[in-house]
Amino acid sequence: MTYQVITATLKARTAIHIGSGRGNDLTDALIRRDAQGRPFIPGTAIAGALRTLLTRLAPRLELENNKLCAALTGSGTSCDCPVCRLFGDINPSDREDADSRTSRVLVFNAYLRSNSCRPLIRDGVGIDRVTGAAARAGSVKFDLEVLPAGAEFELRIELRDTDEQDKDEQGKQLLAAGLAEWQAGRLWLGGRVARGLGAFDLDNLEFKELPLDTPERVLDYLKADEPWKIATPQTQWLEDKVGAVQSRIQPINGNLPKAVVRYWVIIEGTLQAEGPLLTNDALVSGRSGFDHAPLLAQVGDWRHPVLTGAGLRGVLRSHAERIARTLTTLQVWDSTQDSGQRERFFLIGCSACSPVESRLDAPLASCDALLKEAKVPSDALISDEQLCLACRLFGSTRRGSRLIVEDAPYAGERPPMLKMFDFLAIDRFTGGGKDGAKFDALALWKPAFTLRLYLENPQEWELGWLALVLRDLEEGWLSVGFGAAKGFGRVRLQDWTATFGYLMPEDLPAGLDAPDIPDESGLFKTTILQGGTKDWQTIAQRWAGKFQEEVHGFERTKLPPLKTDSYFGKVNRLYPVLKGVAS
Repeated sequence: MTYQVITATLKARTAIHIGSGRGNDLTDALIRRDAQGRPFIPGTAIAGALRTLLTRLAPRLELENNKLCAALTGSGTSCDCPVCRLFGDINPSDREDADSRTSRVLVFNAYLRSNSCRPLIRDGVGIDRVTGAAARAGSVKFDLEVLPAGAEFELRIELRDTDEQDKDEQGKQLLAAGLAEWQAGRLWLGGRVARGLGAFDLDNLEFKELPLDTPERVLDYLKADEPWKIATPQTQWLEDKVGAVQSRIQPINGNLPKAVVRYWVIIEGTLQAEGPLLTNDALVSGRSGFDHAPLLAQVGDWRHPVLTGAGLRGVLRSHAERIARTLTTLQVWDSTQDSGQRERFFLIGCSACSPVESRLDAPLASCDALLKEAKVPSDALISDEQLCLACRLFGSTRRGSRLIVEDAPYAGERPPMLKMFDFLAIDRFTGGGKDGAKFDALALWKPAFTLRLYLENPQEWELGWLALVLRDLEEGWLSVGFGAAKGFGRVRLQDWTATFGYLMPEDLPAGLDAPDIPDESGLFKTTILQGGTKDWQTIAQRWAGKFQEEVHGFERTKLPPLKTDSYFGKVNRLYPVLKGVAS
């Protein structure tokens, strides 16, 4: 028998929120703490994230008895797949005659390495798609407690021996595959991951062993309060296991579920502001004395401002929705000359809802509101046909998103330049300053931030849609943060790349070829396209065509149609020019 343990450091790349499910007068959502008040990451959360990754990865590997896990098939029963043999049955039974398998992987709670890490309160708000201002529904205004980027946690995973040597080695290889992915930076834990939180780097990974083959060693093990510190590190363990796993990779079967890993893309670049930029934070404003002040990575750290992933995601989604609705409008306009028919066609074929609009009688009602109207249970499994294109890519309250937009840290080498701005509303009657409407702001001047997007298993139309948004971001059409109407927050995407990770060349989307000598990242091979180049523009144009086909073919068959629209039958009746075109 041998004591086997894996130790590592989890270092937060962004702010993180490990929720407790409770709030108080200070915030809507508190982070998880133990009885002594220490923040920690539950071992169940770490094990769940690792198990989910391996469940989607295992079908691509040639393993013994490698059938699909019940978690993928939706059967909800126990199975004998490689992941369940490693982590235990997904639905163990406590009956006397049950043969439920327990986990061979013990994942312990991960605690902060330093007590100096201070939590923050982060605000969030939904944006009204019609006005561009904060949505008026109270449910879309929220705040939550987070731990800042840079927080470090101690990870410890112990493995149990088995009597079957082959299965034991296979389990270690599978576990190493997941850890290699985490070591490559594709690790997210906690809540609001798709909105920028919970990105981690896995550092200082070691696999250690302590043979318990003599009474003396067993006694040493029993005496040690922390036996992982006396175990012997095994050099090249991760590299050897990952090399063995890579030899097991097999082509994808056409019958495999969509959740099985095929390939991923990471977009990385620099967001360069062309002038003042402000991401308002109430805590910094209160401490600094300004009415509006920038969000900082840590309290008092003026050298490290940050753009929230939630804010960036909202800007990208809102612009993507406008692109989709514009294409739908053009299609409907060209398809008929009857104004009433145009409105009916748009209500059936609108490909992007407003996710913050819960009123059925309002334009662009959300998919969630329409599904509630159709009496679809909140816990029902939602298919693609029951969501608009925007909710399929960016997610909804009914289903998560495969697109992750991380917090964007400050990218400048020098401390950011700050400028103070005074604002005063004008009284429309007197023409002078309006009483009580004086406020000021401390804004960043021409800062640069690092953008990072991750999208798993994208379809070609999703890549085309994303390419159109990135094109407009390159050209400076989008604004982020506070005061866009006042000229704040105009940014351009510069020096960006698209990295595609694949297991086999045939996994890549059509039009993209694998290089002769690919780089490697974790378990995957990679190919990189430089944004804005001729090669990117050529393939992006192909994908954009696929997106246009998807929009034109979209109909709300299983999703109820919209109740009303803000354009056809309303705006187009206000202007004589449009009347003339319609006639």
